[in-house]
Amino acid sequence: MPKVSVCIPTYNTARYLPEAIESVLAQEFGDYELVICDNASTDETPELCKKYDDPRIRYVRYEQLVNQGGNWNRCLHLARGEYVALLHSDDKYLPGFLEQRVKALDENPEVGLVFGAVRLIDTEGAEIGTQTLGEKPFIANASEFLSELLFGCVINPVSPMVRRSCYEAVGRFNEERLWGIDWEMWLRLSARFGVMYSPAVTAAYRMHGTSGTSVGLLEAKNGAEDLQVLESTFREIDERPELARFGALRRKAYRKLALRTLYAAGYNCEHGNVTGVKQNLRFVIRTDWSLVSRPSVWALWLSCYLGSWVYRAFRQIRPI
Repeated sequence: MPKVSVCIPTYNTARYLPEAIESVLAQEFGDYELVICDNASTDETPELCKKYDDPRIRYVRYEQLVNQGGNWNRCLHLARGEYVALLHSDDKYLPGFLEQRVKALDENPEVGLVFGAVRLIDTEGAEIGTQTLGEKPFIANASEFLSELLFGCVINPVSPMVRRSCYEAVGRFNEERLWGIDWEMWLRLSARFGVMYSPAVTAAYRMHGTSGTSVGLLEAKNGAEDLQVLESTFREIDERPELARFGALRRKAYRKLALRTLYAAGYNCEHGNVTGVKQNLRFVIRTDWSLVSRPSVWALWLSCYLGSWVYRAFRQIRPI
């Protein structure tokens, strides 16, 4: 039985998949299986995967296309390792990822999820930034990390490694979600198990126009689905007395959600998606009426009728 199951869920991402695979094969830590879960790809993914001759690789192809959550759950079902890491096929690991994550979980049995800082890269792999939660490592006991995670998904999806037993305890990814599917899972895990953070950058997250994040923003589904995640989480908080103290964070969590959706409205405006801007703004005002006084709300609303130049001019005056 391998120590780690690295699972790559993939669908028509042959352009990036070799880099993801090779980033795992290049790891110094070798006690792992690499499970490639092909969600009925129609590109050259099958031929590409068959070129790899390594006994640690299991390529599993499904002929039935399912949604993102469905393929992630297939990965969990196939995983045999003590620890599980989901590596999206357009992302990659950097040197030391597996060794650092395994060491963290081995030495801290109370921790169910470990994550870290992430390098942000563009389509060609050039570094464009870093996503970090500070310069100091920390361990949060079971439920403690909710005080951070309720305000947004600060765990980049390329970053975590999770005990398989913890996944089994909280259940599968919610296949009804397009947006917030990973955030919902991290909330469920952090409500029950310890969470560890490392400032070491050992993974890279690729930002591009066809990623699930970009598509979700342009379809303006982020606000409504994030709201469902929060409502589900606060129902659990209300039902579990040991989590009752987090109920006081409800108002702030909803305001943070409204502010994230306001950012999404700006993203849609910059991409010329007027429908998305309107949907985002309606959600913002319904969620936190006080934000209607923000100049950015009015700049975005005017842009829907006068053109995106209004918002661009506003950004020149009031950079975000």
